[in-house]
Amino acid sequence: MNDEHSSIDQFLAELDVQEAEGSPIKKDKDYQHNLYKKWFRSKTQSGFVSITPWFQALKMKIDIGKTSPEGKLISSTNVFVDAIDFGAYLKSITTGTALSTYFANDKMGVPTAEGFVSYGGGVIDGKPVSRIFKAHYWQANESYDSTSFVWKCGHFVARKSESGAFIPDMKQLISVDQIKVTRQEISSISYLMDLAMVSYVSNNTDWYENDR
Repeated sequence: MNDEHSSIDQFLAELDVQEAEGSPIKKDKDYQHNLYKKWFRSKTQSGFVSITPWFQALKMKIDIGKTSPEGKLISSTNVFVDAIDFGAYLKSITTGTALSTYFANDKMGVPTAEGFVSYGGGVIDGKPVSRIFKAHYWQANESYDSTSFVWKCGHFVARKSESGAFIPDMKQLISVDQIKVTRQEISSISYLMDLAMVSYVSNNTDWYENDR
């Protein structure tokens, strides 16, 4: 017990010194861990979805995977989405404004209202690959269920334009994984993103100078 009190007294003494010198204790922030991860299992499949911040680029990495009944990884597809755009989308769903903000867009591949799509890409194994994230109402047979959403991560063969954009060939699919996400889960993810974003910009006042 005396050792415990001694440790506490020492910490308080160090804190007093820090405050007196005008430099309060501040721990380094590490946002490279999963902000959100969910494992799922249904009658037909099982897998996971994880969201990992990459705040230096103001992006979120979304990884969706499929596992076997024994828990072994079968497939996994990840994409990077703009943290501001994705956060605004999730917030609009939780606040009930998405119906008047995010419309169905067949040209962009979004078949329902309250949908979202993000196009990106990268060079994988020396070849250009288009990374696409889509979210829209869950589809059951021929109808859509607006109480839940499907999140899809897809990789497609691509060509790189002169401007640096990755143009997907939608007929050449490399991999795709998807998961069902409820509105309640979206509310939790949105709140986590709010907390993480506020924490990051509060501790990095030059965040707006980062290249996006």
